[in-house]
Amino acid sequence: MLPLEAPLTPDPAWTAFLAARAHALDALHLGPGHPALSDARRRTAHTGQAAVHAAINALPDTDVFLLLNARLHAPDAYLSPSALNTIADALDQFAEHPNVRGLVFADPYLLQALSDARPATARRLEAVPSVNARLDSAPAALAVLALIDATAFKPPSRLVLDRALNRDMARLAETSAALRAARPGLKLLLIANEGCLLHCPFKPAHDAHIALANTRLCPDRTFAMNRDLGCLRRFLDNPAAVLASPFIRPEDADRYAPHVDALKLCGRNLGAPFLQQALAAYLAESHPGNLLQLLDTLSDLAPHLHVPANALPPDFIDHVTTCDKNCSACQWCAQVMARIAVRRDPGLERLR
Repeated sequence: MLPLEAPLTPDPAWTAFLAARAHALDALHLGPGHPALSDARRRTAHTGQAAVHAAINALPDTDVFLLLNARLHAPDAYLSPSALNTIADALDQFAEHPNVRGLVFADPYLLQALSDARPATARRLEAVPSVNARLDSAPAALAVLALIDATAFKPPSRLVLDRALNRDMARLAETSAALRAARPGLKLLLIANEGCLLHCPFKPAHDAHIALANTRLCPDRTFAMNRDLGCLRRFLDNPAAVLASPFIRPEDADRYAPHVDALKLCGRNLGAPFLQQALAAYLAESHPGNLLQLLDTLSDLAPHLHVPANALPPDFIDHVTTCDKNCSACQWCAQVMARIAVRRDPGLERLR
């Protein structure tokens, strides 16, 4: 079984659940919940920093990576010594924990600005590229690694490859081999349960809108935008896109073991029940229930659409990792969904 990177949140029920399964964890990622540190998820109510630090202390033997992975920041912040020092001071507080290894970033401007302003802080932490950097080839990954090398930050010990490689086993094998040759010892990961559109056209704008909302430059309308204009509308209009989404089923996780060292689970804003169910499924390498209950993006649709995970064809992984992704011509996923999926909207018993 591949080890797992999981979200860490201040919820005591979740930290206890993680602690009981720490042997299976490769690392944890943490939304720091600090007003100076902006990440790539919608802001929820701030938890006191004492609870956040207590969660880190609850798993002292597991590496933790801070999420400073907002796509962009207010432009003045890059040039403001006061703003940069405030961010660096917060990072220094987290770096006092011996198991906090680094930060996950998506904004290279901020990374360089922090390195220039506070090199002593930078030298305490690894800089790990976000999965939202969409590193889908060795040259793309090496370009970002070279950028990190030019800063005072430590080089990353891990790299999460783009989710599109989940569905292209040949390209994944090529990318993995090239990176292992170029950077021996670098752990490679894939994100397993995001559940977004394959090669999502909305992703860059979506990340930017969350960042704008988190900097309070505009209200947060991202859920309504996805429901009315973006990915959730596409999934409801064309449920076959669910199977084309580049998730990794728990049952198929070991097929990726030759190419990556661990899998990353997401869904930290969805609460302990969702996270417990997802982690348990990937540890068991099986999920007999609704596939959408495991997927971050698609969990909102689970009450409306039931896709029994154990009813997928035995050759599911072989088909979706080798097809040409020309879905409108293929219709294989649509045919599978017509057989197994149940839509719970009134008057729509089955998807046809």
